[in-house]
Amino acid sequence: MVTRASIHSLDAFTVIGDRSRASARSRQLPQQRSIDDELAPLGIPALALGMMLIGAGFAFLPLTIGWAGDYGPLMVCTAYILYLSLAIALSMWGVRRIRDHRRFVSRASDAAQSALNRR
Repeated sequence: MVTRASIHSLDAFTVIGDRSRASARSRQLPQQRSIDDELAPLGIPALALGMMLIGAGFAFLPLTIGWAGDYGPLMVCTAYILYLSLAIALSMWGVRRIRDHRRFVSRASDAAQSALNRR
């Protein structure tokens, strides 16, 4: 059984019960929320840049065969995989910024609407 005292000592992702990852995010510190709010406008450019980098990676895929012959297949494959993983990580970061910002705006507008309805 998880008691209220033991909940605070556990990590937010290991709590058993009805607490989810979304509720853990909603309990962020005010400083963390302000940092996320400041980074939210970078979500769309990050997603666009990440998608362009992924497209460029696939466009230059035929050239990697020649590079593998010149520089060695291990180095070229390692660099290519590293490049694509960073491009995918940038895209996913942009998607998360966009999604979290939209959820925050939606919750704020719902809270404002419910406050107006109470009056």
